[in-house]
Amino acid sequence: MTALSSLVILAALLAVPLAWLGRERGFDLVALAAALVLTWISPLSAAWIVGLGAGLPLAMRGAERWGGRAPLALAAALAVLAAFVAAQLTPGVVWIGGAFFTLRQLHVIGEWWMGRMAAPGVRAHLRYQLFLPALFVGPVNRLPAFERQCARRRWDAAEFLSGAERVLIGAFSAEFLGNVVVANLRARLGHALLDAGPFLRDWALSAADWVMLFFNFAGMTAIALGIALMMGVRLEENFNQPWRARDLLDFWSRWHMSLTNWCRDYVYRPVMALTRSTLAGLLAAMLAIGLWHEISFYYVAWSFWQSLGVVLSRTILPPIAAPIPASLRRVLAPLAILAWLALARPVIGLLLELLA
Repeated sequence: MTALSSLVILAALLAVPLAWLGRERGFDLVALAAALVLTWISPLSAAWIVGLGAGLPLAMRGAERWGGRAPLALAAALAVLAAFVAAQLTPGVVWIGGAFFTLRQLHVIGEWWMGRMAAPGVRAHLRYQLFLPALFVGPVNRLPAFERQCARRRWDAAEFLSGAERVLIGAFSAEFLGNVVVANLRARLGHALLDAGPFLRDWALSAADWVMLFFNFAGMTAIALGIALMMGVRLEENFNQPWRARDLLDFWSRWHMSLTNWCRDYVYRPVMALTRSTLAGLLAAMLAIGLWHEISFYYVAWSFWQSLGVVLSRTILPPIAAPIPASLRRVLAPLAILAWLALARPVIGLLLELLA
């Protein structure tokens, strides 16, 4: 964990008692703690999240009263996206929670525009957007589910201890398995492949990076989910044994699920309905996933690469894999998935060199 993530985790743990100082008041205090931490670390992030978090519900309620729901939804979505792009492209500025905040905000705008959700109150919206455990590493939780969890929560010692256990397991995964075990194996692998070609070496190191990313990211998410559970809130899961996936599409339905589910609901399905093309929906969803991580040509190419992998895994590979015994396919599938995921970096790197 970085010093920044450790600081946010520590602040979230210290905020656990605040959550139990009343049903709504407790989460108001957690939101206030999150705003103070943001202001300390990154005043611009605090201004961005608190400003939009408070201003948008007021604008929504005004639109409900005086009309203009669709124009406001469009303007608000464009403003949120513009702020996200500006944050991504501004060098030397520390942005905290902006990527997750952007998706949560677009979720609220979209559900409100489609009439599936009334405009939230300012306090309720800020409690949702500034829920400290999920601020830094997600998941991309949904507002209706969060409000139900807050309303139904009861003190349960077993759940509190289960959350604390998950925090410890997540820390073990991120710090020991990811940053010690896999990091050391990666260093040894890089040393062993010094004489190999740069393409092969980059491919192998990229595979190690994916494994390390899993332990780090899944571990950090487990910490966030565990602290939330200690506050009495059960957030959406983010990983579901992705290395047991049958193919690449199955992998993406198990990896960073709150992000992929968001892209399925707000990108894939609308684009597919508009174009009547599952391929267009897939490309749009993968492009959204890629650019959410970083706005760059690399991630545009990465999105097309992953889309190609999904298409191949659903068209060409099934008849090739059919003669292989099921038990062997279960072993080979995660290796093939990892190989494809890792192959993106050397292939795109070679492409960028050719275009330079």
